[in-house]
Amino acid sequence: MADERLLLSYQGLLALLAGDAKLRARLLAGDRFQAKTPLTYPGRLGPVVAYVGLAPAESADPGYSAAPVLRATLDSSAGFDREPASPEPPPAEPSADSMIRISDGGGLIKCLSEQGMDLEIDMIMSKTVFHAVKEHEGAGIAAGHVYVDAPPEAVGAGFWRFIQLMGEVMGLRHAKYKDALVQLERRRDADSDTLGRRPS
Repeated sequence: MADERLLLSYQGLLALLAGDAKLRARLLAGDRFQAKTPLTYPGRLGPVVAYVGLAPAESADPGYSAAPVLRATLDSSAGFDREPASPEPPPAEPSADSMIRISDGGGLIKCLSEQGMDLEIDMIMSKTVFHAVKEHEGAGIAAGHVYVDAPPEAVGAGFWRFIQLMGEVMGLRHAKYKDALVQLERRRDADSDTLGRRPS
C-alpha cells in the first residue's frame, strides 16, 4: 500500500511545479511523489499518474516492476527488448548534478497495447514511439517506463514536457486508425475497379 504522505493532491502537484522549496527538498532527500494529472489514457486505464523522484544512477535499473517488461535499447532493431526489471530502483544519492525523474509508471506502453499497438509485435509503431520519445529533451524509456529527467530547479518545465510527450504518443493511435481506413478505402477502390470491368 502506498505511503499516503507521498500521494500529492492536485494542489500539491501545482505547488511542486511552481517550485515549492519544501517539496523540492523532500525530492532531493529521496522522497518519491505520485500524482494524478489532468490527462486521461484512452480506454480503461483512467488518468495518467506521474511518479516524481530522484532519477536512478546511470548504472542502476530504473524499473519498478518485477514482471518482464519492455526496456528501450539503442541496440534492438525495434528500440525495445524484453528483460526483467528490479522491483524498486536503487535510491539515488543526491549530488550537485542530481536529476528529478518524472515517469508514467509503465502506463503508456500498457495503454498502447490495449489499443492494439503492441510494441513487441508492431515494429513500425515501436520505432515510431521510440523516436518520438527521443525527440524530447531529457526523455527516454527504461524498463517499460516513459520518463523525462529534469534538474530540481526545472521540475515544472520537465513536467510539462512529460505531459506533451504523453499526449503525442497517445495520439499515435489516431494514425493507426487512419492507416487502417486508408487501407480499407484502397481495397474498396480496387474491388470496385474489378467489378466495374467488362470483358471485351
